[in-house]
Amino acid sequence: MRLRVDLLPRPPYGESVVVLIDVLRATTSITMLLQLGAKEVWVSPNAQSARATARAGDLLLGEKEGIPPQGFHYGTSPLELEKLDVAGKKVFYTSDNLPRALRELGYAGTVYLAAFNNVSSLISRTAQEEPESIALVCAGFKGVEALDDSLAAGFIVRSLQRRHHNLELSDAARLAAALLGAFAQPLDGLWESASGRFLHELGYADDLAVASLVNVSDTLPVLSKTRKIDGVTLYRFTSEP
Repeated sequence: MRLRVDLLPRPPYGESVVVLIDVLRATTSITMLLQLGAKEVWVSPNAQSARATARAGDLLLGEKEGIPPQGFHYGTSPLELEKLDVAGKKVFYTSDNLPRALRELGYAGTVYLAAFNNVSSLISRTAQEEPESIALVCAGFKGVEALDDSLAAGFIVRSLQRRHHNLELSDAARLAAALLGAFAQPLDGLWESASGRFLHELGYADDLAVASLVNVSDTLPVLSKTRKIDGVTLYRFTSEP
């Protein structure tokens, strides 16, 4: 099995499986929403498209520079989202970094979302599917490499190494795995990251603690459908293909 890590999206992606990572906060939050029973989560590149597509009873969740857009029900804080009743609901979700990364994937193979909270689910799924190649793609923060995403990628690399003994690692995969040694716990790295400092300044410091929890979810979001509306692509994630 070949394992590639991109600290920022670098298409094209011909791998069998592509895993997008945006720890603070999109992939952490979307995993939580599906774990809490949301029917589906549609990721929109902007607030306007989400508002135009949502119908009565749907939830609008999102952020622009960390703050919920006007007219949205809630932001993307995982600490706040875990208190919501989302069971059976359709969620429209927008954020700063994940939609940009999704656009870069093009016609990739199977696409999953991962963070610290669902790594074991990803490892179990790949063990069942035994793909020839996997790409771990970090969304980044404001267009540059993000420490929090890189740490999660390294954690996934190490977890895959324990399960698969024939992994062929890219140099970036080795770099991400080595980065884990710089921090005693994931939370330490999140505090040092630019995105972590940004959220702390906005008053969302507790989100870092939630996002640092390892393997607390058995949900693995998978891209199950795309939909183009007025030239804008929305991405549907569910907990099953």
